[in-house]
Amino acid sequence: MKITYSLVAQEEYIEVMYYLADKFGEEKAIKFEEDFLSNLKQLQNFPSSFGSFYKTNKRKFMVNRNVTVIFQINEITETVEILNFWLNRSDPEVLLQHL
Repeated sequence: MKITYSLVAQEEYIEVMYYLADKFGEEKAIKFEEDFLSNLKQLQNFPSSFGSFYKTNKRKFMVNRNVTVIFQINEITETVEILNFWLNRSDPEVLLQHL
């Protein structure tokens, strides 16, 4: 499946990378990116293997204990769209309102 990114997800990814590099060092940002890319490989091959996000048609995977990626699958276009990079300490109700 082809993977695309919403504008919000693109911005959030950059924010997460800058935050990690600034607060914890470049090594943590690189580790985050490696973990994310590893999950993307599985997502491309088995997109339905990931759990649903609450009671929505969206799905999720955890990059690490701090960040979860929210995505949706379009079976017709055979596309997975990354919607959000969600900080797990944040209120999920806020995210649900934006989805």
